[in-house]
Amino acid sequence: MLRILFLFNAVPARERRGPYSDCLSWETVRQIYRALLEGGNEVYPVNVRSRHQLEKSLSRLPAPHLAFVLAEGFLDEPHTLYDGSGAATVRFLLQQYGIPTSHSPTAAMEICRHKNLTYQVLQQHGLPVPSYRVLEPARGLLRQQLARAVAELGFPLFVKPNGGGNSIGISDASVVYDFSRLERQVNSLRETLGELPVLVEKYLPGQEFTVGLIGRSPCYVLPPLAFLSREVRTTTVKGKPNEIENIFPEDRRYNFLSELAVKVLAAIGAKDALRIDLRSDSEGVVYIIDVNGTPSLSPMASLTTMAMASGLRYSQFINFILYQSLLEYGLVPGGKLQDLVAPALGLLHLYRRETRPLQVFSA
Repeated sequence: MLRILFLFNAVPARERRGPYSDCLSWETVRQIYRALLEGGNEVYPVNVRSRHQLEKSLSRLPAPHLAFVLAEGFLDEPHTLYDGSGAATVRFLLQQYGIPTSHSPTAAMEICRHKNLTYQVLQQHGLPVPSYRVLEPARGLLRQQLARAVAELGFPLFVKPNGGGNSIGISDASVVYDFSRLERQVNSLRETLGELPVLVEKYLPGQEFTVGLIGRSPCYVLPPLAFLSREVRTTTVKGKPNEIENIFPEDRRYNFLSELAVKVLAAIGAKDALRIDLRSDSEGVVYIIDVNGTPSLSPMASLTTMAMASGLRYSQFINFILYQSLLEYGLVPGGKLQDLVAPALGLLHLYRRETRPLQVFSA
């Protein structure tokens, strides 16, 4: 029986806002915990509050075979949950104890949690991203930085934090059409998140898509989601029932999106689970706008919705991610886990894709 350390950040529902927006609900924690148990594993759940608390837990618990890591940082250091540092720091700490971790490695997490790094890496591999600039309020001369960005990009622009996930700092006001609104939105982010870098990019008015992948080589590209509404996908919008359609392999869009997603997976160096958000411009050209290395696994999340569309049950979905992670480290899944995953392999056969090294282009 494998020992799985389950690391997460959870807060009561009333606190899941602002810097704690990325935290899990306790109901999601319970469902993932039950799914991991169903896979025949010994599961040790830890709500990660601080570095000291995590290290103390590691010293008293039986040595795990693998850590299933959904923690984005440390609850006692809220900035680690959204500034891009937390997910990589948790993994680095586990590495010091020699504990293999699920999801992407530290270097890939650093890339995913800093949007400017995401865009740089994707551009180096010839993948499409919007024209963008990074503002650094901490450096001062903010109005001059804003003016340069406008001169280079024009309007309309989309303004978002350079770090974080779950649409933190995203609202209808993120789309700006003039200098005063741009300055107001950047200052609003400063008030909420401090003097962290801000990314401004050309606004894309077209349709948005989300692609989910499990594994690495091979990987499984789940049926992507196409969002029928063109509104900005804020946290509030994501929490409402959405008009969506799944894109299946018989749809020509599946081949385009899956090929692009597999290239992103390879470029980032990600594994196990990845969600890629894309949006088209007014002419239908599709650009990558976000790459999430720890996508939500809640029952209502986009990745879960895509997995359900492929025919997986929730417990199969969670355990399939675990299964892929174990294989990466040469760990032998238990018999119960293999029995649970075997039908999933059959269901996902149509979605299996091979990854290949990509050419890196000089800047």
